Amino acid sequence: MKCLIISDSHGNTSYMSRALTMHPDAEVVFFLGDGLSDADSLAVYYNDKAWIAVRGNCDFSGFFRNSPALKTEEITLMGKRIVLTHGDIYDVKYGLDRLKYLALEASADIVLFGHTHRPHEEFVSGEHSFYLFNPGSISSPSYSFGILTLTEDTVLFSHGTL
Repeated sequence: MKCLIISDSHGNTSYMSRALTMHPDAEVVFFLGDGLSDADSLAVYYNDKAWIAVRGNCDFSGFFRNSPALKTEEITLMGKRIVLTHGDIYDVKYGLDRLKYLALEASADIVLFGHTHRPHEEFVSGEHSFYLFNPGSISSPSYSFGILTLTEDTVLFSHGTL
């Protein structure tokens, strides 16, 4: 299963649309906040994909697809527990410790986050191992997005740029 991960569009739907066009085989789109209305408008046109979105600190409308958008969501895909958050409520600009505690508390296999506008990928090993992944910002300064490919046995991340 291929998933497209986008964050921090800040009003720029053209870059989001470009990433979606580049990856028509993505079955799921994760939107990690700060441009929730952008994701909401594009979900209408790219309705062949499942969309999961969380609200960021710059999202003044708290709705996505006519439902309240939360700051943190959890989903299980291909047997992997995935937590999505924008990251502002976990102070990710000042370190990832609180995000790591979130992963442990949620028994997450993967935590997806945004907010920093910087791509990041990390595997945290231990008694409970997990991945932390930030696609960067689809708008300035990184013009980046993420791809997550899942199988029953594999978790594969990559970053892409426009």
